[in-house]
Amino acid sequence: MQGKLNPNYSLLILWLFHSSLILLLACINPNHYTTIDSQYYLESAKNILGGNGYTIFEEKGFQWNGTFPVGYSSTIALVSFFTKIDVLWASKIVNISATGIWFSLLNLWFDRSKSVLIGCILILGSFLKLWAHTWSEPLFLVILFCWTYHSYQIANSSELSISRTISVLLLGFLLILARYAGIFIIPLSFIFSVYYFQKKEKNKSLTAAFLSVIWSAGFGFYLFLNYQNSGELYGGARFEDNIRIMENAVSFAKGLINEISIFGNFTFHSFEVFSFIGNSFQILLTALIIKELGPKFTFSNWAKHTFLVAFFYLIFLFILRIFSHFDEPGYRLLSPFTFLVLSGLVCGIPDEQITMRLKNLLIVLVVLSWVEIIPKDGLKKKVCKSLQSITHYDY
Repeated sequence: MQGKLNPNYSLLILWLFHSSLILLLACINPNHYTTIDSQYYLESAKNILGGNGYTIFEEKGFQWNGTFPVGYSSTIALVSFFTKIDVLWASKIVNISATGIWFSLLNLWFDRSKSVLIGCILILGSFLKLWAHTWSEPLFLVILFCWTYHSYQIANSSELSISRTISVLLLGFLLILARYAGIFIIPLSFIFSVYYFQKKEKNKSLTAAFLSVIWSAGFGFYLFLNYQNSGELYGGARFEDNIRIMENAVSFAKGLINEISIFGNFTFHSFEVFSFIGNSFQILLTALIIKELGPKFTFSNWAKHTFLVAFFYLIFLFILRIFSHFDEPGYRLLSPFTFLVLSGLVCGIPDEQITMRLKNLLIVLVVLSWVEIIPKDGLKKKVCKSLQSITHYDY
């Protein structure tokens, strides 16, 4: 990792390519990749611009939006205010601007090859689809990466840096303001405190504990604002029904299988030829990549740290879903886990191992992943029709 500005035009080209794909996807999609959640974000952004505050319009008039924290909508409103464009397209600019800022930081923190490799994660199909949506996840992921980087620097430095501590503190608040799930850093920071205490690093231990307390107080204050303005702590009933642990474990297992599978979205109720063929090819391609890397792949301290944060997020989400019956884990909820794991893995590839053969294999994997952004029903029908014409069997 480096700490000086080193112009990397490959990252600039990658950002332009990624941004073009996101805007293209948003343009050609009938609803411009918006969902019910997107409407909450966009309506609140409009109301901020209209002087009605962070609200949504309901039967009784403008009501405080406690369903989602204020971060994403206020960022959309800010971009819309300065660019004078509609909030829908301002949301897309927020997402691609977050990518541009992140790429600039990658250029500052990592060497040329590693920064490009990490950046290429965003051109995988699932992340293209995520970035094309008007969702808070892209902003959340960029903030999460920055938080993880600074917390890693603190963990691996001999002395506690005040500037990095302030960065971790502020980024932690931004995480919580982007998504309520950002509160997972509160218990994680407490675990860091215990770890530093065992290593007899008193200053780090006290700082980590202090950060947990400050974030808890900040989150508590935000919940108080929610309750004061809407009469609800977090925008409705979230902790009414419990889910059995085994049922939750099955849901997460299915979600993770679909997350790592390019030809995912398994129903797990019947055998699907299309998915079987696609995933067989993906396994073969992955095996060739692993073979090409050989034994020189290194599991660096950075990778260990990203894995720690990623798996803690996953465990936190698992425990939370036992008590709060939110959506089953899909690529959206699991994206922070995948994003951090991939960020750690690609940094373990030595520069001398980045051969032309490896590059070609990775390009094939990336292009194959774009199946994620193709409507699967239409693609599946075409492939099955072709197979049927060749084999004379029904699929």
